[in-house]
Parts: sequence; structure tokens; C-alpha cells
Amino acid sequence: MIDGILLIDKEEGITSYDVIRRLKHLLPHKYKIGHAGTLDPFATGLLIILVGKATKLMDTIHGLEKEYEVTAEFGYATDTQDCTGEKIHTAPTTSPIGQEELETQIKENFLGNISQLPPIYSAKKVNGQKSYDLARQGKEVELKPKDIHVTDFEIIKYEWPFVTFRIACSTGTYIRTLVNDLGEKVETYATAVALRRTRIGEFNVDEAISTKAINESSLESIMGIDKVKEILKK
Repeated sequence: MIDGILLIDKEEGITSYDVIRRLKHLLPHKYKIGHAGTLDPFATGLLIILVGKATKLMDTIHGLEKEYEVTAEFGYATDTQDCTGEKIHTAPTTSPIGQEELETQIKENFLGNISQLPPIYSAKKVNGQKSYDLARQGKEVELKPKDIHVTDFEIIKYEWPFVTFRIACSTGTYIRTLVNDLGEKVETYATAVALRRTRIGEFNVDEAISTKAINESSLESIMGIDKVKEILKK
């Protein structure tokens, strides 16, 4: 029997469950399988798949710090806070906001322990229903702020109006909301147009298998449960 984790590099345009579905066909019937942390369809990057007895580690792995690279386009906002949504606000971007100003706002408002209001278009449950389902039905959704922790938030590429950031944060952090809120702090709007998860704890996307390359031999890359537990102790 197979027990362990498989590091997957999710491609854009598919759901996290689509990855599970592809792998299910390669496993014995009704064999346990799950993932530790959803990625939105438009996002790419590291998805940790747990197989067999390793599914018991789901909560532990899900709680690990995560690292992302996100590209923001300044000048407009969408209802989903990313490029999949409808534009709801626009602002002129003829006068670039300097890199130093962005860094100052990040340092003053977006590092350490902060409170974040989850986006309406999210999987947050409201009276037993997912927030995005209620939003799509046109119903009013009221979510409560959540305490999160941001360890690192730095600019790695600046080509106004596009700015790419590297962010390390606690589980449950909405990266597109950080982008949206930063846009508001510099008195404009910002939308996440590309998002990639590069790390979960000590697990790195550089060691992952692309979803495009999933086949029967992919199961040979499963990391055994004993090795996983060793890494988790670091």
C-alpha cells in the first residue's frame, strides 16, 4: 500500500480537486487521498497531495507557513480581487506610485500580525454555505476579519503598473486581498493578475511534478510518510 505525499505543481485553469481526480485513477479503488491547502483555478504552484495514512497529517501540513509570488496590476479593482472577476473600480495610473512608497506602506501596514477581511468570493462558510456561492446568487454576504501573520512581503519586480511581490504568510491568508488592500493604502486600486505558490513549510515547488506530467510512474515520486514526518520536525 502507498502512504506518503506527492508534491504537485498545479497548472493554471484547473481546480485543486481536478488534480485529485487525475491521481485517483492511478490508485487502488477507494484509496484515501486529499490535499493540504486549496489553490484557486487561476493560481499555479505547489499543491501537496496526501495519500493513504498520510491523510492524517492534513491539518499539520495545512497549518505550515506558505510562500507565494504574486503579480499585481495597479489601476483597477475587480469583484473577486483577481483577474477572473469583473472590473468594479478604475483609477488613472499615469503617475506611477514609486517602489519606495509601496515598500513604506508594506512595512507600516502589512507585516507581522494583522487583521484581514476575507474576500466575498471565497470558500469561507456563511451559515453552512460557501461565501462565493451566496455572492453569485446576488445575496448579501457578511464576513468577519481574521487574524493572520505576514513574515515577508517584498517587491521582486517593478514594472509599473505591474509589480511582483514575494509573500510568506500564515495559512488562511488571502494573497489577492493583501494586493487589494495595498492598492487602497496607496490611494488607488490593485488586482492580482498572476499567483504562484512556491513553498509550504520546507516543501518547495522546485521538487514538484507538473500536473501536465501526471501518469502511472508519478506514484514512484511519493515521499514516504517517515521522511515526511522527519521534515515536519525541522
